[in-house]
Amino acid sequence: MSIDIEAFYIETLNYFQSNTNIAIAFAGILLVLLVRKPRLFFIIALIVAVNVASLFVISKISSAGIGQKNRLVHESIQQLTAN
Repeated sequence: MSIDIEAFYIETLNYFQSNTNIAIAFAGILLVLLVRKPRLFFIIALIVAVNVASLFVISKISSAGIGQKNRLVHESIQQLTAN
């Protein structure tokens, strides 16, 4: 099962659109961190960026594996029906 980044993005966007108060509070906390403690803000941003990048790589690798598995299953089904 691969992770669909676009679907996750849309789901997150829908959540914040339906919960405006939480989105405003989240943005306020990030803004306060950026103004008062920029080092902590950028450390958090770096951690988030590394996590997103690693999940993206994992999803690409797993989707390639799933595609190969499906191709092998399809080939073996064709071989079984040919006999």
